[in-house]
Amino acid sequence: MGAPRVTPEEIVKMLRLYARLGNYAEVGRQMGRSGSTVAKYVQMKGVPQSIRIAVQNLSQQNQ
Repeated sequence: MGAPRVTPEEIVKMLRLYARLGNYAEVGRQMGRSGSTVAKYVQMKGVPQSIRIAVQNLSQQNQ
């Protein structure tokens, strides 16, 4: 069994941590995820449109 799915809330946290730390591996360590997972979601590569929209909505709500 693999790691649990990444939630939109986690992605928002990844984006904030990455903006502060500037390092995928460090964000991954702090969140219990791999650096490559963090990079995928920070860059939004291959992320479904529905997840992108959810992350955008959460980001706007938390501002």
